[in-house]
Amino acid sequence: MKTQFDKSRIINVYSPNLPPFKLTLTFKTTFNDVRNQIIQGWSVIPKRIRIFNQNGHELIEQDLQFVLDGNKLYITLFGQDLDVSIIFQEYEIVSEIGKGGQGTVILARQKFIGSFVAIKITRDIEEEDLIIKRECKILKELLHRNIVKVFQNLYFSKTKECILIMEYLEGGSLLQLIRNKGTIPEQEVKNYIKQIVEALLFCHSKTYVHRDLKLENIMLVNQGNTWVKLIDFGLAAVTGTQRETETMNVGTLPYMPPEVLNGKLKFVCPCVDVWGVGVIMYSLLYGKLPFKGRTNEDKVTNILQCNFQHESSVSEDAKDLINKIFVPKHNQRISMQEIIAHKWIRGNEQIHFSRSLKKSQNPYLKNAIKKNDLNNRKRSVYDEEKVRISLPLIRYRANSQNTLF
Repeated sequence: MKTQFDKSRIINVYSPNLPPFKLTLTFKTTFNDVRNQIIQGWSVIPKRIRIFNQNGHELIEQDLQFVLDGNKLYITLFGQDLDVSIIFQEYEIVSEIGKGGQGTVILARQKFIGSFVAIKITRDIEEEDLIIKRECKILKELLHRNIVKVFQNLYFSKTKECILIMEYLEGGSLLQLIRNKGTIPEQEVKNYIKQIVEALLFCHSKTYVHRDLKLENIMLVNQGNTWVKLIDFGLAAVTGTQRETETMNVGTLPYMPPEVLNGKLKFVCPCVDVWGVGVIMYSLLYGKLPFKGRTNEDKVTNILQCNFQHESSVSEDAKDLINKIFVPKHNQRISMQEIIAHKWIRGNEQIHFSRSLKKSQNPYLKNAIKKNDLNNRKRSVYDEEKVRISLPLIRYRANSQNTLF
């Protein structure tokens, strides 16, 4: 019986400083066959070809039989390593979108299709490379309409360069939306929060906690619509993972919950994301952050004591939900499932909220994940326990980041 690998497959091939061409592979294709097709396609006589897959991993001859139809391959012709310049054979740089602690993000156009993508590039920073690789691994598992899509990642071990190619979300962030509009109508806020919570429930069902929710990390897909997606999973971690105190205290100060600031949280918990939803909801409704202060110490004090104020312009149901989120003790805080079932979001709909969710789908229940499954997932996130993020850089990152004021 023939399989898909027995048939002829057409592969898109890229090489530095050469136009792309389509390579034909069969079950019996050898490196010498590839060399002959290169001579015909590029009119170049290779000295020593090296073939890499779309993640930058070098292939041996036996690997060719497993390359799928429509995949892409990168080829160097004179024995050289693959480097970051190969990506620009396929994409044309349009502009720089942003630059920060985790590298540079650029807007690029696919030369042959015309579609736009966002490309994140890090260079020569081993910890950041591990973060980007982990982020890509997580995003490939989180296929959801409200989570940014990742198309491809490339890692170049010799130069320690990492590339992440994602969908381009052209509508801007919710932070930019507030700056442009001030306060947002409550019905519109409700729509945003519902989408954010649904995305987070999906993340939590897959055992991942985002841990860095903020207005900047919620993007509108297009200008003029209200479809949003979560981005930046660089600090995401597996639910229940016990970590050192330093790597538990991560996030952006105005969005960090009391249990993180006081160092009492000893394991990764979805309660952190619940608090982040509350800060985003409050900011959208009131046009300002809930916990202000002249200094970082003042902000920390206000967060620990849950010092915030409501305004009369917001409905009682919205205030009720915020009050249930901003609870100092995380084990007394409303859960993400209860948020989506809250009357502010559901209105007059009949709610059939069940607390008998399957254990594998409810990250709040004790022993929700089988030990073996959890251990396997921990190992699958590129040994994230090896990544160390300094407190001065992350814990008080708000000093160098844009805020509402």
